[in-house]
Formats: sequence, structure tokens, C-alpha cells
Amino acid sequence: MVSKHLRPLAVLLLLPACSIPGDAAWSDLHASGFVTAYPAGMDATARDVSVEDTSGAGLTFDGDLTMEKNREAALYYGARAGIAPFEVSVSAFGYDGSHSSIVSGGATFRGVDLPITETLNTRTDLDLGVSKLMLGVDIINTPVGRVGLLAGVDFLDFDRFVVTSTEQVDVLGVPIVNDGDTQNILVNESVPVPMIGVRGDLLLPFLDIRLGGELSGLTTNIDQTDVTYLDMDININYAPWQNLELVVGYHRIDIDVSGSIDDTTIDVDMLIDGPYFGASLYW
Repeated sequence: MVSKHLRPLAVLLLLPACSIPGDAAWSDLHASGFVTAYPAGMDATARDVSVEDTSGAGLTFDGDLTMEKNREAALYYGARAGIAPFEVSVSAFGYDGSHSSIVSGGATFRGVDLPITETLNTRTDLDLGVSKLMLGVDIINTPVGRVGLLAGVDFLDFDRFVVTSTEQVDVLGVPIVNDGDTQNILVNESVPVPMIGVRGDLLLPFLDIRLGGELSGLTTNIDQTDVTYLDMDININYAPWQNLELVVGYHRIDIDVSGSIDDTTIDVDMLIDGPYFGASLYW
């Protein structure tokens, strides 16, 4: 899923005089791109969710939602370009999966109050895009390694966050929730999160192996919404031929959002993580 936030890289307005010479993938004028298979696991709990009814049909939701962990195949891809010690990078992936979930007793589902003794078995469909744009400057840059500081933004695109009942709930013989009833939580909503971080690479020249890692995140308040975001990526890159690397890594994102997103008040903890493997081309 190509994020709308990741268009072709803008032309880098950096002076060639700033270039640091060398043969590494981060030296001189350089560029690279990678594509990997990413079996992303998603684990989430949403508390005190309150969806304001804007349809006039009484389809409100107010309560807690617990989702079982699910793993879906995704593509994790990105690109880097720069003139050392400066670099701009973009990356993105999309998660689209269904979770077995439970709505806690006492919640309001589609405007109907569930009995406090009842829980509602549901399915939660979550279609989420995550894309990142970062600007970096290396504070250490040598042919065998580098360490750089990063600043940029992550975009969380909730294309679909929908809860569907998978059972019928009766009160005194009268169905108050039917199997298949659907409640929207977030649809077509985007949350931009400013980020700061650090990037490191180490080349093991005799083994043609490069170790890489990136850690970024921030705790901030965005339009009366508290967001804590931590993004970690570590990888091993093997170069069997010049300009080609095989990549194996692990990517983890921890997200805590508490506040209002458009007409929805939500307190959600999300964990996305998993290994990835693929290839990278560099120049």
C-alpha cells in the first residue's frame, strides 16, 4: 500500500562541498532503496472509546475493546538519498487484518447499552498505514561506520477501524444486537506524529556485512491528543555483489494515543512488530 504521504523524493538542496568521501553506502553522493516482506503482528487494546454520532442514526459506541493479536503479510519499503553528512529517508508499510475481539459488558454498541453482565464477541477490522519521513545529519561519518541524528514525522493513516458483532445478544427474548451489526471507530483519519531519533551503521568489510539500526520517537500533545510513539528498526545486510544487499531485520512500533481524533475520543495502546527480509540496492 503506497502511502499518500510518500511521493518521489524532493530534490536535495545540499551543497556538494559538504560531501564526505568514502566507499560506504552512506558516503559522498549516495542513494538506496529497499523492499522487504514484513509479516507484521498487531496487538491492541482500546479503552474508554467514545464515538460521537454524526449520522443521526444513533450508531454510538462507548466502552472498551480488547483485540487478540494477529499477524498479516505486508510490504515494508523505503529509500534514502543524500550528500554526506546529510540524508533524507522515507519508509512505509501497511497493515490490513481482522482480529477476534471482545467489547466489554456495560458498553454502548450502535447506541444500545449492553447489560453489565454481558460481553459482546466481535471482529475488529483494522486497515492502518504507517509512513515516515526523516531528515538526518551524521555526527560521525567514516568508511566503516556512522552515527546520525534524525528529525521528521510519522503519519498514522487509519483507513478503516471497524468493529462487527459476531453474535446476537438478547434481553428478555428481544435481540438488542444482531450478528453482523457494524460500528465504525475510525475511518479515513490521519495522525501526524513529529519524531526525533538516532541512526547507526557499522560495516564489517571482510565479511561484506553491514549492521544497521534506527531508533526514533517522541511523547507529545497534538490538538489535545497525547501521543507516545517509539519506532525501532535493527537489521543485518549482506552484500553478495556490488550495489546489492540482502536484508534481514526486525521492526517494532509502540503507539499510545489518548485524546480526540476528529469525532472519536480514544485511549489505545498498539504494538506492531515482526521480522522482515528482502533486498536493497545502493549507489
